[in-house]
Amino acid sequence: MKRQNCIMRILVFSIFMGYILPVFPQYTIKGLLQGTEQTALPYASVRLLRTDSTFVSGTVTDSLGCYHLNQVSSNDYLLAFSTIGYKPEVTPVTVSNADVTVPVVMLESDNVILGEIVVKGSSFIRKEDRVLVIPDKQQVKHANTGYDLLYNLMIPSIDVNKRTGEVTTFGGSVSLYINGEKADYRDVQSLRPRDIINVEYYDVPTGKYSGDIAAINYVTKQYRSGGYISLDGKQTIGYLAGDYNVGAKISHGNTSYSVWGGYNMKDVEGTHTEKYESIYFPDYEVRRNRLTGSADNRSNQQYAQFKVSNITKKHNLSAQVSLVRDDVPKESSNDQLTYSGHYSLNSHSAEQKKSESLQPSVSLFGNFKLRKNQELEFKVKGSYTQNDYLRTYVEDEQSSLSDVNEDMYTVEFSGKYTVKMKHQNSLNVSLMHQHNISSSSYAGDYNSWQHLWSGESLLFLTYSQKWGKHLNLVFSPGMSMLNYRVHGNGLQQYINPRLRFNLVYQPTKKHQIRTSFSIGNSTPQRSFLNDVDQTVDFLQVQRGNPDMGTVKFYRVGIIYGGLIGKFNLQGLLNYTGYIDNVFAQYFLEGDKLISTYRFGDNAHQLTANIGLSYRVTDNLRAKLSGNYMHAIVCGATPMTYNNVGGQLDINYFWKDFSVNLYGGMQTDYLDVWALAYLKEPAVYGASVSWSHKGWYLEAGTENPFTKHARYKEHADYGIYKYNQIQTSRINQQTGYVKVAYTFDFGRKTSRDKNDVDRSINSAIMKVD
Repeated sequence: MKRQNCIMRILVFSIFMGYILPVFPQYTIKGLLQGTEQTALPYASVRLLRTDSTFVSGTVTDSLGCYHLNQVSSNDYLLAFSTIGYKPEVTPVTVSNADVTVPVVMLESDNVILGEIVVKGSSFIRKEDRVLVIPDKQQVKHANTGYDLLYNLMIPSIDVNKRTGEVTTFGGSVSLYINGEKADYRDVQSLRPRDIINVEYYDVPTGKYSGDIAAINYVTKQYRSGGYISLDGKQTIGYLAGDYNVGAKISHGNTSYSVWGGYNMKDVEGTHTEKYESIYFPDYEVRRNRLTGSADNRSNQQYAQFKVSNITKKHNLSAQVSLVRDDVPKESSNDQLTYSGHYSLNSHSAEQKKSESLQPSVSLFGNFKLRKNQELEFKVKGSYTQNDYLRTYVEDEQSSLSDVNEDMYTVEFSGKYTVKMKHQNSLNVSLMHQHNISSSSYAGDYNSWQHLWSGESLLFLTYSQKWGKHLNLVFSPGMSMLNYRVHGNGLQQYINPRLRFNLVYQPTKKHQIRTSFSIGNSTPQRSFLNDVDQTVDFLQVQRGNPDMGTVKFYRVGIIYGGLIGKFNLQGLLNYTGYIDNVFAQYFLEGDKLISTYRFGDNAHQLTANIGLSYRVTDNLRAKLSGNYMHAIVCGATPMTYNNVGGQLDINYFWKDFSVNLYGGMQTDYLDVWALAYLKEPAVYGASVSWSHKGWYLEAGTENPFTKHARYKEHADYGIYKYNQIQTSRINQQTGYVKVAYTFDFGRKTSRDKNDVDRSINSAIMKVD
């Protein structure tokens, strides 16, 4: 009883003293941390110490090297700065009844190379608005492009196809950025892993990323002098294909100049297709078996790109000019046809297609730090594309011709304003517009002139509010407006509401649960918006539809992400409804089967995904993912289907070598747009790479034991049904060899190991 009375007295006394003692005002310490070359030092450690070295508080610098320490009382302190590769620094600072801006602090390099240090512990750090992924020595060393490094990171909810540059997550495509600037395939492909400090993964995008399903931002080193030249080439074995690139970058002060160029080509023979078709006319039926005896597909591409960037702590400006040429000089097939039913005959057909495109473009980008809590960004891009397409089809004595020339002009604009407010909240306003003008001349079987004008505008307001330490709300209402007009037809205009809502609960820094709801819409493909007829063969005609609307999307989902020891787990349960969807449509017109696109009816998808990455040891990493989908199509052609899929990726690192194994199980799924059932075979492969100094060598194989990988597809539209089986040289027993070399000049790189200064200067008195 006496003990309880004593405790009560202490509590009462503490509360009383809390009321009568004065509340001391709190201030902010802020500043900028740089290297000796005036380069920003992001994610460096900043510790606030008393003069007796007692720890008070700490933080890390942001991506621009800035730091803030809040709620600091008036007193004398020491600021201790440290980061990998630089000598630590201690700076005295005095807080006296006002906020303090510390003069720029510069750390001196100690020439310790980041690649020589192994960082223990988790490389996934959950921040308030993103997941910070810090690449380790092995992941950087055994990567040659930005896609390679992203693959090596093994983020559970992200799938990376290093060969095609496709990066997807549970909800769709992932947007890629470099230092906050939107990046295209070539930008990421040319990105050197050794220049990447870390990767920011915005799984719940806010601020400037609020318009994305998910976003990856590569944070890179900023050099003030020197540069590099890089060369790489990849040659495929099993069929003829190659990809060859050259790039160079030079930095001077805050400005850098980059140039890239490349050539890729492909020549594939031996694609084999068996297709069985049935067409049900009112009074008779036609059955046709099509057997492709030989097919040849040749293509090549050339590109050149020049970019100049100027980056300071206040702005990021860049201008880019590029030229891309695509050429498909030959795409041909020779088929044996067998007709039965209404009439019986054997026939032969030959198809030849050629296409060529030339596209110059120019873009301007600007990001401005207006104040410490405000940011303004814009991007303008303009391009012109000249397209030529020629197709001939011959069946016995009949022939068909389609010759198309197109001029397309495209202008894109986006602007974003972000402000971070005082009460753990922020507001972002984003406006985007894309305008297209296409003029096409069709000659051959059907002569016509098509002029398409289209424009789409998007407006979003995104508000983010954090309550306490565990709950965060992201509310993003908006609207979209689509206008388009095909010459000779009326103006089509659609205004639709948009909404993104995310409620995130984070009980600890290692676990997160997110519920989401969104309303969106998509615009019809421009190639659908016309009133052109094109001969497919002498039974079938393809026709455009100039009166298409927008597809509405409704999504509801719950996502869990967590770090459990060496395991990184992601799970998703999601429903998507497609309202007024675009479907393939077939109908009869005389003795012809017309294939076109219709607007209306609904589709629904229920998906469950799980991803798990596991760091077995420092040298062995693994990632396992699985998914289930239940799809339903309603309306004129009701359909339903279930699909299960899975994939395993394993990386093993040993000294200068890396071994990668991957495999994906056979998948069956329903295409809710084409209304077709597809079956894709299992895919597996392996690669071995060697990385040393500036050299990178890689050899790999895909499906080494598979001789007949079959892709199957079938559909039933009532009046028309088909069953198709296809095999291709691309999908079986192939290999490749890749060689890359990078030469640095004008500054020290990781190859300068003989003059490493390992001494550390210090004024600290230590006990012997």
